[in-house]
Amino acid sequence: MAKQIRNDEMEEMKEMVLSLDSLEELADEMSIDEMHEEKVLELQLTMATTSINHEYARIEFDDSIDYEKKEELLNYMSECRGKYLEARGMLATYNPLVLETFERDLVLQKLATITRYQA
Repeated sequence: MAKQIRNDEMEEMKEMVLSLDSLEELADEMSIDEMHEEKVLELQLTMATTSINHEYARIEFDDSIDYEKKEELLNYMSECRGKYLEARGMLATYNPLVLETFERDLVLQKLATITRYQA
């Protein structure tokens, strides 16, 4: 059975991602290297979260016969993809090598944890 993402789980994941406002507040207290590292970690977390959420939604979509549920899942997957691509683009400008390594590791993680993952 596909894992369903509950609203409370989504809220917890959203809270884990640092907002840009909080990063700006930290800028005065942190060096450029620390800010760079924080931003890279934020983007990686966004990519990981949205990628995993998209994959679980895709599995649920495949298992669903309810048209309205499928439509909701398509919209949700589209949102996840948009957020992933936005974070990916930003990470590519910060550090392309980190992006390449991170995406490779993310695929391996999904292969190991989601038994119905499709590359």
